[in-house]
Amino acid sequence: MRTLAACAVVLVVSALLVAGSPASAASPADVTRAIEALSLPHGTEIIGAFQVGFSQGRLLPEETLRLVERLATAGGSPTNEDAILLVIAHALQEDLPVAMLSSKAAEGLARGVPLAVIAQGLALRERLLAEVRDLLYSKRIFRAQEGVPAVSASLPAARFDLLLTHIADSLGDYVEGGGSPLDGYALLAGVTSRLTLLKRSVIPAEDVDLVLARIEAGDLTRAMLEALDQPRK
Repeated sequence: MRTLAACAVVLVVSALLVAGSPASAASPADVTRAIEALSLPHGTEIIGAFQVGFSQGRLLPEETLRLVERLATAGGSPTNEDAILLVIAHALQEDLPVAMLSSKAAEGLARGVPLAVIAQGLALRERLLAEVRDLLYSKRIFRAQEGVPAVSASLPAARFDLLLTHIADSLGDYVEGGGSPLDGYALLAGVTSRLTLLKRSVIPAEDVDLVLARIEAGDLTRAMLEALDQPRK
């Protein structure tokens, strides 16, 4: 049954290629069909959340279809396939950026990492995204509402999400590399290094300065410990 499901996803993608459609022409409907072919326990929830992600521009159909295709041919259990996509779906439901989650999933699949390990790592990073978002809010750094001019520490959504993504990704890389979550100064040094490296070229200088002026080592330790100890629903 799993082999048939995997083949069904491959056939969806193959049909697009035979028709001469480039990967960039993939649509949300293509992703929906590919997920349905996997027969996942939470398939309906995942599809619904992904549709929201597509409408927001937080997910790209072609990249998402590629991820689902890789999952279908990875030879894992439906439970683990479901867990990977469900983390991304939950992040979208919590109004979090998911580019980092999608790229980490694709990276793990390309390296042949077991699906259960990928799912576990993504779950931690999703919690880090949520904790860092709450931390930024506590420091009065907000995402501006759509259509409302950004003022002071209320940043346009894309800029806020960029900051959030790189801070959470830095924390995730640190702890996955064996770093102690209790070493707030090391956490801060990592975040400072990441943001400084991207300053001006990727992240506006004023956004980097704003964050580094308001976040302290203890803030990052608390965010890390919350992410490690309190799985979010």
